[in-house]
Amino acid sequence: MSGATVYPETSRPATSRPGDGGEWLDGMCRLYCRRSGIPVIWIGPAQFEGMSAPMFGCANCIAELEHMIGQHFVRKDAPQTPASTRWL
Repeated sequence: MSGATVYPETSRPATSRPGDGGEWLDGMCRLYCRRSGIPVIWIGPAQFEGMSAPMFGCANCIAELEHMIGQHFVRKDAPQTPASTRWL
């Protein structure tokens, strides 16, 4: 993201993890909304069938992702993932 605007700690969008020290950039949300030209933060690589891509998310989509991850651990009927895909 060359020429991207870096949002300083004091002016970045609110997230569910305030004070995480991340660098927010103008870019495209690669999670749910797919909006462009908005503040996003790198959340890590995504891997699928031997390919990987950098993942960036906006504050709203990251909050939704955090909620879904939390629900996975709360629900007793959460589907089990194959051992080969579990995070360590």
